Amino acid sequence: MQFSPPSHLFGVTVMPGWFQYEGVDAVLDRLAALGVTAIATSPCLFEIVPDGTGEREPPADGEAGRVRLLDRPLAGRTELWVKPVPAFEHDPARYRGLRYQPPAPTPLTVEKSRLLDRVIAGARARDMAVYLQIMAASPPGYRAGFSALHDDDLCRGPDGLSHRTRVGRHGSLASEHLRAYLIAFVTELAERYPVTGFRLDLPEVPPCDFASALCDFHPAMRRLLREAGHDDVEQARATEAWSTNLARAVRASADGGPAAVVSAMQQADWAALTAPQGFFTPLRDARRQAIGELLLSVRGGLDALPGPHRRLEPQVFPPPFHAISGFPLDETEGLADRIGIKLYTMHWPMLARHWAQGLLGPAAEPARVDTVTAALAGLFDLVDSPAIDGRQLHYPGPDTPHPVGAGAQRRKLRAARVAAGNTPVVAFAHGYGPVDDVVNRFRIACEEVPDVWLNRYGYLSERKLDALGRTLAEVRAGTAGGVCP
Repeated sequence: MQFSPPSHLFGVTVMPGWFQYEGVDAVLDRLAALGVTAIATSPCLFEIVPDGTGEREPPADGEAGRVRLLDRPLAGRTELWVKPVPAFEHDPARYRGLRYQPPAPTPLTVEKSRLLDRVIAGARARDMAVYLQIMAASPPGYRAGFSALHDDDLCRGPDGLSHRTRVGRHGSLASEHLRAYLIAFVTELAERYPVTGFRLDLPEVPPCDFASALCDFHPAMRRLLREAGHDDVEQARATEAWSTNLARAVRASADGGPAAVVSAMQQADWAALTAPQGFFTPLRDARRQAIGELLLSVRGGLDALPGPHRRLEPQVFPPPFHAISGFPLDETEGLADRIGIKLYTMHWPMLARHWAQGLLGPAAEPARVDTVTAALAGLFDLVDSPAIDGRQLHYPGPDTPHPVGAGAQRRKLRAARVAAGNTPVVAFAHGYGPVDDVVNRFRIACEEVPDVWLNRYGYLSERKLDALGRTLAEVRAGTAGGVCP
């Protein structure tokens, strides 16, 4: 029997390593005491590997995130390297003839083949819904940063080249190979595990830096442009010309302060990135079409299975980034059961800084990068003060409050709710950072939307759990305002 999701959701993402090393019951009991109504995990296991191999836990986030450490040690460490391996033995017949194949089982897979079953059973016994988080365009799909993507499925810039230095290794959402694998993967998981649903991560073109925002000119996406009546060669030329002109304007104004940079960017048609009409519209529409078709394919694959409805909940960048990434927030009714809006606020200053460095060039002086970072933070609505000092906008360390605006977080959630229409929005607050800052960001999410996820358990120290528990009790009792469960 499928577990139905609660009317209001308070969920925590738990990477599988904590079930492996803290124990299934210990983790679930701790979350039940907090009042959690749902958990999300990934269909893999963590194999600890030598430092510098596999991938870092916590993720390095394009090297800027190396300041990040775990609050809950994993195997006794607050920083280590892991290799995700399958949590179960895949059925090869489901993937016959496909370009992408799931990894073969390892000795750890065999040893802990029932771990995820125990997690699901334990969660359901505690009245928690269970979701599996999978990647939309990064096979094998277990988690970000671990990708077996073929080079010819990489996103491409207007020059036709892949952007190899981007944060993350995500493929073109128009690739038929990626779509075929994703459908086989998600339907296998749905039949193997009695979960409530799936969180689909990054079904968009992640705009983590300026060059990424100019993707995707993959051949399959170019075909969508042509089928819509556009000249894909002219679109690439116009994109390169616009980006060159914008970068020139930024470089010419960077010594004049953030306001001068903003003015110069606006005169260079910065608004075209998100405007309903403009040179960028055909590419954005092609992205929207590819993403819509991907969601429709996954939704169709899940609906064709016998048994109860499996929920599909994409998790994406907040406004205005969704207008750049191509995610069709306004066209998800009937495809998505909820849309997760990521308030991963430690990423926001990094994102603005990556864009600044991309516009200025790799040899830019630090003071100029700071100036352009501050300008972009304002243009992306990441801060509440137009006079923010760009020197403050760095990836925060574990004890540093995130340099973003409380008002900005609220505005992004409100904008997402308006754009999503009848599709509910769920806030993804992040547990990384000092206790008071985490609690404040969680409270903001609770005050704006009825459904909230906390990402991730590895950052929830006992002090944070206690503080979050008190805040949640206040919200539920109506003494702190808000709409959280």
